[in-house]
Amino acid sequence: MMENKTSKLDFKPDFLQACEIFDLEPHDVLQKFIDNVCIPYFIANPMNPDRWANTFMVECILPRLESEELLERYSSFFDRITEAVLNDMENKDQVARQIMDEWHRAVLENRIEDVMKNQ
Repeated sequence: MMENKTSKLDFKPDFLQACEIFDLEPHDVLQKFIDNVCIPYFIANPMNPDRWANTFMVECILPRLESEELLERYSSFFDRITEAVLNDMENKDQVARQIMDEWHRAVLENRIEDVMKNQ
């Protein structure tokens, strides 16, 4: 899991203005967004009303998937998630999460392997 680092965010005036008008704390708004990001759930339930944080996250992910190497390396995970969702299994959320966990481990293992090669 990535470390929670303290970093400074530059809030745009429009964001701050909306927060002030509606008496919202910027931190609370961002935390709610973060809490709603769940790619496995989104994949299994793309029309859920809480999908907007995930939709934005996917928009951030898509440019990184332009690499043919990455698509080939991880296509089996895409295929397995797609199969789970299309089969409309009762536990598709859980299956999608398990596949995402496996994918995450594979990515971390590949990164470690790349670091070791470059030493």
